[in-house]
Amino acid sequence: MKQSQEDPAVNARSKLPSGRHGLSRDVVVRSQRERMVEAMIEVVADRGYARTTVADIISTAAVSRATFYEQFADKEDCFVEAYATVMGRMLAFVAEGFASDDSGDWIGRLRGGIHSLLRYLAQNPVAVRVGIVEGFGAGTKAREQYQRAVSAFFPFLDAGRELIDNPERVPGQTSRLIVGGISGLIFNEASAGSSKRLPELLPEMIYLAVVPYMGHDAAMDAMLATEVGQ
Repeated sequence: MKQSQEDPAVNARSKLPSGRHGLSRDVVVRSQRERMVEAMIEVVADRGYARTTVADIISTAAVSRATFYEQFADKEDCFVEAYATVMGRMLAFVAEGFASDDSGDWIGRLRGGIHSLLRYLAQNPVAVRVGIVEGFGAGTKAREQYQRAVSAFFPFLDAGRELIDNPERVPGQTSRLIVGGISGLIFNEASAGSSKRLPELLPEMIYLAVVPYMGHDAAMDAMLATEVGQ
C-alpha cells in the first residue's frame, strides 16, 4: 500500500477518556508519552526549541508536570525522543521511495528515495523545522541523535559501491559527506522559508549522490535524466 505523504502522527495526540476506562497502566503511560512527544514536535515547530518550555509541552499534551518528569529528565530529553521520531518518519519515506523502483537500477532507486523525502518535507513544514532547522542547535544530545539518525541513510548511498570495479577507491566517509551536503541544501531552503521548493533540488541532489561513486559523466547523465516533480 502506498504510504500517505501526510505526517503519519495519527491519533497520537488523542487524550484518554477521563474516569474509569479500564486501560492498563502501560497503555496509559504509552499514550501520555506519545502525546508529550507530539506536543514537543508541535511546539518546537511553532516557537523554536530555545523558546519552548516544559509548561508549553504539558499544556499542549494535556498532562501534568509530574507526569512529564516521570517520563523525561528535562526538556532536552523529551526533544531527543521527538527528534528521533521525526527522523524516523523521514527515513521511512526514503525507504519507501527507494523500494518503489523494482528495476534494480541503483540510480533509479536513489532518485525515488530522495524524491519521496523531498515531497514529504515540502508538504510537512513541521518535520523540516524540527528535523532539520531546530535539531542542529538543540544541544549535545540532539546532535548525537542526529548522527545516529543520519547513519540509517548510509546504506542507500553505499549500495553504489557494488556498481564500480574498484570500490576501495571511494573513501569510507563518502555517504556521510553526501548526507551532510543534502542536509545543508535542505537547511538552506527551510531557513529561507522555501521548503515547498525542495523537490526542485532533486536533480542537483542526484548529481551530488552519484558523482563520488560513478564519476562526473555518469552523475551528469543522472542529473539530466531527473525530472523535477516526476
